[in-house]
Amino acid sequence: MIHKAVTHKLVLTMAAMLTAAPVVADSCMQDFDFVSPAGHEHAASSLATLKKAFGASAKGDFDTFMAAAADPYIQHSPDLPDGWKPVWDLLQNRPEGFSSKPIKWIGPNGFLDNGSYLVMFREVDHGDGSSKKFDLLYFDDAGLYAEHWDMAEAMADKTVSSHSETAAAAQFTDNPVQYDQATEEAHRRMIASMINLGWNGGELAKALNLYADQNYVQHNPHIGDGVKPLTDRANAGKLPQRCYDIKFILAQNDLVWVYSKITEKDAVNAVVDMFRVRDGKMVEHWDVSQTVPDDMPHDNGMF
Repeated sequence: MIHKAVTHKLVLTMAAMLTAAPVVADSCMQDFDFVSPAGHEHAASSLATLKKAFGASAKGDFDTFMAAAADPYIQHSPDLPDGWKPVWDLLQNRPEGFSSKPIKWIGPNGFLDNGSYLVMFREVDHGDGSSKKFDLLYFDDAGLYAEHWDMAEAMADKTVSSHSETAAAAQFTDNPVQYDQATEEAHRRMIASMINLGWNGGELAKALNLYADQNYVQHNPHIGDGVKPLTDRANAGKLPQRCYDIKFILAQNDLVWVYSKITEKDAVNAVVDMFRVRDGKMVEHWDVSQTVPDDMPHDNGMF
């Protein structure tokens, strides 16, 4: 729970902001307590710090690179030990065949930003096949890069919907919107309600009927477009019981980014769901899921 000590000022209890509480299944608790940052005024300084760090790495400038991060720098990745120097070591010793393709449509400058956080979405190949990956980056009050989370999932050979797992639907990117902060907050509350009603409350069909466009665009490789394929799977018993412990919800314009600890019968997963919301409805969805390993190279956990 280290990050809550760092970011406790940003944690909001959302239950008081909702007009009605969803029905909750016996085995799952509803969850409206999560990190919920506000505003976008820190984006420029956070991006400047990140640019400084990775520019220094490219030049082999160790001292400038190290000066961009807080001490301690807290790591939640399942692949790296704590501290900022292991990141330097990784960047200087990439494996043969490594590639990283940023997904630039996610927001201005290729980042989703909210409060003191940045989100990256990437396709990464460490020489063993392509994965989709989300990174969450936190910057402290001094503008230093202070904390990092990531989760990755191997990309499928094909998707049921025929949509790319990392692309965005042209019908939305060709017709951009510009929502204000109040609308972003409404989107955040809506997604929290959808998760609690649909998953923690066991009322998935009802939640999708309330909050999703019937033909929403699906980028999960195993599910087709729209509400029906998902509700059909649930009705057929093909979706396991899962409890969502929501850790973060970030909102920027028409995108809402959710990081959750999801407990199923046989596994605990770190999962990011990202939704596009237009006119009060979910119209597009992406996700990345990674099983939480038993052993981590640090004591911070993935959350």
